Amino acid sequence: MDLSAAVIMPEHVHFVLSLRIDSLAQLIHSFKSFTANKINALLGRSGQFWQEQYHDHAIRKDEVLNDVVLYLLNNPVRAGMVKDFHDWPFWYCRWRV
Repeated sequence: MDLSAAVIMPEHVHFVLSLRIDSLAQLIHSFKSFTANKINALLGRSGQFWQEQYHDHAIRKDEVLNDVVLYLLNNPVRAGMVKDFHDWPFWYCRWRV
């Protein structure tokens, strides 16, 4: 898996990645299991953390990838949390944006 971009919001997370071997379902299950255990431990709680469903979208063209990454990164701007996504502390992009 190669992570291209990600943004963590208060109630959800978005990321763009390239799969190499595992299926998306296996990857999501592992991600949710690992992060739920860590977050629950930090919060001193137990039980379900993530919702069961997730939404995926296949990207097959570079120009679409650019648009999707910029849309993802601007999620905190659209939510009114910052004026520029660069000011949001919980984002990552492998390319300079």
